[in-house]
Amino acid sequence: MRPKLLLVDDDKLLREVTGDFLSSHGYEVDLAENADSALEKFEPGKYRLALIDYLMPGMNGLELMKIIMKQDPKIFCLIMTGYPTADSAFQSMVDGASDYIIKPFQLKELLNTIGSYI
Repeated sequence: MRPKLLLVDDDKLLREVTGDFLSSHGYEVDLAENADSALEKFEPGKYRLALIDYLMPGMNGLELMKIIMKQDPKIFCLIMTGYPTADSAFQSMVDGASDYIIKPFQLKELLNTIGSYI
């Protein structure tokens, strides 16, 4: 069975390119354009890992991560951001993120990061 991931990002191109790349490397990937869409797809135990954009319209990535992790404490969550700050990195880790990824990233680097958690 292929490991299942949830990829949440409001940037359609990033979401689709990253999702296709991860799918081509053995992962089953569900895509969501915002937190509401992610929560509609989410069920405890369904995903091994969630890749979540930090800054999205509506609910931000940390708020979404907290909800997901409360429902499924075993899930790994990776926060992605194009606007890195020491505060956002620190807060992500304090709130339970497994890792913090700065955009733009190399797809192979992302693949290696995901592989270290799954």
